[in-house]
Amino acid sequence: MISMTQTPAQFYRKFNPLDAGREIRAIGNPEGETSFELFADVFLNPATCKSKWITTTGTLLLVPLFGAIELIQDEQTRFTHINQVTKISVKAGSKLQFKNVYPDHSVRFLLYLIKQETKETKTTAYTLDSKNKLQTVFNTDINYLSLGQFEGREETIYTYKNKNTSVFAYVLQGAFEFQNRLLETGEGICLWDQKPIELEALANNAYLALIEF
Repeated sequence: MISMTQTPAQFYRKFNPLDAGREIRAIGNPEGETSFELFADVFLNPATCKSKWITTTGTLLLVPLFGAIELIQDEQTRFTHINQVTKISVKAGSKLQFKNVYPDHSVRFLLYLIKQETKETKTTAYTLDSKNKLQTVFNTDINYLSLGQFEGREETIYTYKNKNTSVFAYVLQGAFEFQNRLLETGEGICLWDQKPIELEALANNAYLALIEF
């Protein structure tokens, strides 16, 4: 890594690396309030469903990592495919159902719930056109979702896009040195001091999700 400085951070360690997926709530500086209500890394077996009750009114992002997801909300059905992000308006007390329509293949997707209301539901497409960099695949005025695939020992720097925001990073695959801290598959970290964030992939085909909020 370029620097040896460690910044204040909140870790989200994974205690059982054999567990598939992860759910993390109330992400942010533990000494302050946060708008980041939920992050979930979800695996669904073939031809299975998963229901989730929403406890906070806000905006939910649905991001398939492989396969397509059928979402049922208020008796309406919509599909989101790989390389798409669906932004969904959700209300506290409502129920969502996620379905894997493939009879022979598992699917994996991310959920990201922020306490910021939206009046629209829409799906946008993205392309990860190159490796070894973080690419913003969805953004609002104050929230940015970036994904990146890296080869071993490749480095990059993330610079905050807004003032007074935080960054949450989650390792989808492989391992990263993140501000001189080791993070492995299924682990996350939150930073909030606004300094440029240095990261280095420690394995080939390492895959990272990063959210500024």
